[in-house]
Amino acid sequence: MKINILPGCVFAASMLLTTSCSDFLTEDPKGQLTVETLYKSKADLDLAINSLYQNIQGFQCNSNTMIVQCMGDDVTSTTGSNKAAYLAADAFEAPSDLKGVNDLWNWYYKIIKASNYVLDCAKYLKVDKSEVSEQLGQAYFWRAYAYYGLVRTWGPVPLSPEEVLSVDVDNIKDDIPCATVEEVYNYIVKDLKAAEDCNLPEKYPNGSKHIGDANVYVSAQAVKSTLASVYMSMAGYPLKKSDYYALAADKAKEVVDAVNARGIQSLLPNWNSVYSYGNDNHNECILGIYYNANTGSWGTDDSQLTCCHVPASLPWGGWGDFLAERYFWSKYPEGPRKDAVYAKTLLYKSENKQTKEIKYANVDWWATMDGEAYKTWMEKNDKNEDVEKTNAVFSDYRPMFTGFSVNANEQGQPLKIDFDCTKPIYAGMTLGKRHQLIRYAEVLCWFAEASARSGKYISEAKTALKKVRSRAYSDQAIVDAIDAMSNDQLAEAAYNEHRYEVAGNVLGMVTCREDAFRLERLKNVFDYRVGPQSDILVPKGTLTHSVNAKGEPFTYTLEKDIILKEKMEVTGTWKGEESMYQIYPPTEVEKNPNLKR
Repeated sequence: MKINILPGCVFAASMLLTTSCSDFLTEDPKGQLTVETLYKSKADLDLAINSLYQNIQGFQCNSNTMIVQCMGDDVTSTTGSNKAAYLAADAFEAPSDLKGVNDLWNWYYKIIKASNYVLDCAKYLKVDKSEVSEQLGQAYFWRAYAYYGLVRTWGPVPLSPEEVLSVDVDNIKDDIPCATVEEVYNYIVKDLKAAEDCNLPEKYPNGSKHIGDANVYVSAQAVKSTLASVYMSMAGYPLKKSDYYALAADKAKEVVDAVNARGIQSLLPNWNSVYSYGNDNHNECILGIYYNANTGSWGTDDSQLTCCHVPASLPWGGWGDFLAERYFWSKYPEGPRKDAVYAKTLLYKSENKQTKEIKYANVDWWATMDGEAYKTWMEKNDKNEDVEKTNAVFSDYRPMFTGFSVNANEQGQPLKIDFDCTKPIYAGMTLGKRHQLIRYAEVLCWFAEASARSGKYISEAKTALKKVRSRAYSDQAIVDAIDAMSNDQLAEAAYNEHRYEVAGNVLGMVTCREDAFRLERLKNVFDYRVGPQSDILVPKGTLTHSVNAKGEPFTYTLEKDIILKEKMEVTGTWKGEESMYQIYPPTEVEKNPNLKR
């Protein structure tokens, strides 16, 4: 959602953000805006909050800040093109293209700076602190959120000195050392507890802070959910403070209890509606970033991920930034959730060059043409590729995630409906679609895993995980199997259910990469990518939907198993911590020699 801000006020707030509040002279400089003259009321402080939320929107308005997520076992990227940074993360290598590390670092620190500014300038208001608790809560939360991302991506990072909250973090000086991982986590917890003390509402009144069934601003349950996740991270790698699983279980239980008592969140009955553009403001989402594509151009108010999941070989102008890992797809359990997370078929488009007639056919991602038909099809499309290399209908030869995708009408305009893979896809690069950072289903998984690992609330934890599975599977026996699980089995099941819930959602707060990082399983991903990859992905006998040389649909049965090796040859050796973290941006290292491990 667009945060409405008057242009002049945005300019004034952004200009003030370039200088520390504590740096202003005590004199009264005539004709100049200072915090003493500008910020006099609660309404004035909202200017700084608007500036903060502009940075939140800018943080994820394109895919660069999510490149690190290619380290997860759920996603990979297109070979070649402009995807060098994505493929470096996929291979656990230091990137030559620095757009991912640069943008992620810079945007996190912009959020921190904007949050600091709110907290610093609030001191100049002549109002009781309770009157601005809502604004303070937003600032404490988003600062913690940014540091939470930083510490899981880089490990030790600089912290803003408490005595100078508005430190110019765009130019970190060499006198600011890196805090240890534990120090950063303690800082995050302190901020989240401060946000809790602000007593944020569970539901905001309708308007700019609440739309449909969802909160736009950070709510009480968003703070508690994040704190539960942070405690789980502290219990895992690298701190390994296992007793923090009990704290995570306690905090997640507060959210679950509030939902049970007051219905402040809910699980959608149909998984296909989770990422639906037609049901964009549902209250399963606990924390989201809202966009409003008013400008139609690349800007902080536009979500620009609609083509990121779409393979480049589809006729919709897909970017192929985040393609599905075939192995993860093959192990993903069948059911309504898999049918919603992945496109069951891909839409093939053919056009008669004489009549201009367009035909569509729904085709499996692994579908092939027979050699002669494929050669004829290639020739008719004036291509000169070596037809012996592949007879794949789609050159990407991968399943497709659907979380960012939106359907289009005959004029190519986006449709506000649940996504249907059998219909044309919206090819525009800007859209006002919400980014979902935390969903209630995730909190149920966190509650179940943290409880199982700490030995607390086992009965309630099993009930929570059964709710998640009940929507995801068609087989009731899979749901009922939870009752007989040991604590270790329950923890592992909850861990995996969370990974299935967030697969492909690279913009979430806790992704498959973050889950594997916490349990030191990123090496497993690396080992698979450098290994033989000889697993059967599609067994023989599977009925396949394909197209012939004329683009007409037909079916055939696989005569042999499909065993695929990844296109990209991943080489190298595992380097432990160096492989798990990203490199510091070289330009920042030049400014601050303390950026080292």
